[in-house]
Amino acid sequence: MLRYVIDLLPDNSVLKKCYTKIRRAKNISRRAKRIPEYLKDNNFEVELNYKLWITKGTRFKASERCEELDARYNRVVGWVSSYLIIFSVLTLCEIPFFTLPENCGTFISISLSILILVFSQFAYAKNYSVRARNYHECALEISKLYNELRSLKMDPKHGIPDVNNIKDKYEKVLDRYDNHLPIDLAMFQLQKKEYFRIGIFHKICCNIRYFFLVRFIYYFCVYGLPLLYIGICIIYYLFKHNIIKL
Repeated sequence: MLRYVIDLLPDNSVLKKCYTKIRRAKNISRRAKRIPEYLKDNNFEVELNYKLWITKGTRFKASERCEELDARYNRVVGWVSSYLIIFSVLTLCEIPFFTLPENCGTFISISLSILILVFSQFAYAKNYSVRARNYHECALEISKLYNELRSLKMDPKHGIPDVNNIKDKYEKVLDRYDNHLPIDLAMFQLQKKEYFRIGIFHKICCNIRYFFLVRFIYYFCVYGLPLLYIGICIIYYLFKHNIIKL
């Protein structure tokens, strides 16, 4: 309300000029608080130290994510293959309650076969095991540069050329490897939350994103598919015995 009233005043008004200066000062102060600590001193060596530290940790997190994805996709293929056999046996043995019509059983068998093919091809195309190893090797190389820079800072005679040498090595390492995903940086920040200002809402959002990106398909296939099959059997049983009608 106050801002609206002051905007109606002439530009040469003393009150409007004072209000504008106060607002500009507050905006500058607010932006300064958002600037990371490593950039406030305008020190390239400190900035490089921070980049090495955060990239190293993020690449380790990327390696962990790829390892988990590789393990979960291999398990998914195994679980879905076992469900395909179990559902086929249930149809052949005609066990009461768990027996569905032949056309429905055929549809389920074909669908599970397609899922196995899709998951196998997807895991092969992504090659998560190789990605995990590459991210890990990248993190190790950056860790060596990080330790080298930390040791260099202990030498009072070191200069800008020494820092630039490490910077060049760092850029060459980044050129050799794929970039990580934003979720890897978010998970690293959650791990080192004492260094970052992370609210509870941001933490919950990051964990939800990670769950749907890495774990959702696994839990759906392992627990969701049998529950879905049981649900279909219940609905078929209720319709078969005229307990419910359309």
